[in-house]
Parts: sequence; C-alpha cells; structure tokens
Amino acid sequence: MYFQISEEISQIDIEDINPQVLTLGIISLEDLEQHHMELGFSEITVNDCKNENHHNHGSLEAYDNYLFGIIYGINAKQLIKVQDRLAIYIKRNLLLIVIIEDRDDSVRTKLSQMMEHLNVRNINQERLIYGFLERLISEDYELLEKIEEDISEHEDRINEGNPDKDFNLQISYIRKKLLVLNNYYQQLMALGDELETNSIDLFNEENVHYFGKYSDRVSRLSGNARMLQEYCVQVREAYHAHLEYDQNNIMKMFTVVTTIFLPLTLIVGWYGMNFTTMPELTWRYGYLCLILISLAVFAFCIIYFKKKKFM
Repeated sequence: MYFQISEEISQIDIEDINPQVLTLGIISLEDLEQHHMELGFSEITVNDCKNENHHNHGSLEAYDNYLFGIIYGINAKQLIKVQDRLAIYIKRNLLLIVIIEDRDDSVRTKLSQMMEHLNVRNINQERLIYGFLERLISEDYELLEKIEEDISEHEDRINEGNPDKDFNLQISYIRKKLLVLNNYYQQLMALGDELETNSIDLFNEENVHYFGKYSDRVSRLSGNARMLQEYCVQVREAYHAHLEYDQNNIMKMFTVVTTIFLPLTLIVGWYGMNFTTMPELTWRYGYLCLILISLAVFAFCIIYFKKKKFM
C-alpha cells in the first residue's frame, strides 16, 4: 500500500507515486522483489532483506539517492521468542517500510496507529520518519515499568523470607528480556544518529533535530534497561545472601544441638565404662541422680545459649 500525504492522506498505486509529494509505502518483501526497479532500489538491498543472517541491522547504508537499513523489532508479549524484521528505504519525499517478518502483526498494528495519529497540516518527511520510529518505542516505557514491578516483587518476597522456588529461572528470564531490549535500543540509537548525520543531504537541516530528539529518547530507554539489569544483579545477590543466612541458621542450630549433647555424651561414656569400684553403680539413687544431672546440664545449656542469643 502506498499513501500520498498532502492536504489529506490518500491511498495510491505504485505508478501514481509523485516524487514531489510526500509518500509513505507499507509493502511486503514480495512486493519489493517485484517493484524495486520501478522504485529505484538496488537488487543488493533486496537480497539483504531476504538474508536472515544480515548482521548490519540498526545501521543505514547510503546509496546514490536513498538510505537503506534493516531493523529487528520486538514484541512486548513475547519479547524473547518473537522478533520482527522490517526494512526501511528513505528517498526524498518517500518513506518505504518493507515488512519482512511480522508473525504477530505487531508492526502492522503500530503502523496503523501511526497513520491514525498523523497530522497532515504540518507534516514533512522528517516528522513522518520520526513518527514511525517513535511508534516503535511507544509502549516501551510501560514495558520497562512492568519489568521493574516484577523485579521489585521478587525483592519483596526475598525480604519477607519467602522467595520463589524457581527464582533463579525467573530472574534469568528477566535478564534475558533486558538484554534483548538493550540490544534493540542500541540499534535504534545508531539509526537515529545516522539519520541526524544526513550524509547524502536528503533532509532539511532545520528538521534533523527530530532525529536527535529521537536518539535522546531511545538513550533514556537504554539507560533504564541497564539500570534494571543492575537491579536484577542486586536482587540476585540478595537472594543468595538469604540462602546463606538460612544455611547459617541451620548450621547454628546443629552446632547448638551438638554442644548441648556433648556433656551428656561425656556422662554416658563415663558411666558406660562399668568399673566395679564406681560407687554410683551400687548406690540406690545413682540412676535417678544421673538423670537429674543430665537434665540440669541440658537446662543450663539452653538458658546460656538463649542469654547469648545463640538460639
């Protein structure tokens, strides 16, 4: 689909594209393969779109009269498993978005939202590109807030002494999501910087500040993602400290029990030798006396350890 943007937005066919009028194109990879010659784009870029191992995502390559780049997008609901891929072509008065992979229709949804919010009264190519890129990150502040809430809930449960049994698995998953987000923001920052550079003079210099504004916004998101990564590390350390504290308490309990029974073991061993000259063996109250001594030793140890706050 191609949209001509002047006093209003009107859908046109490819043969009706006017180079003097601002145009937005949203097409599939198959459409690009069929019409790239008509649009004036190199077949090399088409092959890059088809190549799943293309690693230069996030950067714009400059050709004679247009810019080309590939963006790997994200989906908030399936941040790790689902990645979108789209290519952008930028010529004077033309922004062409090629949807290479969009299994969940998230890119198409964002593009539809962008079209709904376009203000044709003061639109220009720089604002159109800015609006498209801004729509890619429109939900990310909310996404980062949700991740922060998840980490905070884990921290609260640790402080309450009731962490999740699969805490390590959950916190590792959160860290992976933050890593994906940070890599995503790095490519968008590179994209914004390339646009602001205006290497082949496609843009009006008075309007390139939109791209700087976009880079700053993505930079803040990237900073938030890195801050949450550090927060994850701190919460993980708190969890390990909690485990060590529990282990220390268990070891303390075993130490106290061992210390209490040590003198009792001595008494048992002492009177288990069965020497015939031991007077307690023939004493009528010897057995009862030994029981009372053992109870007294036990009570003394309990009182002493509680007083010293070992228990």
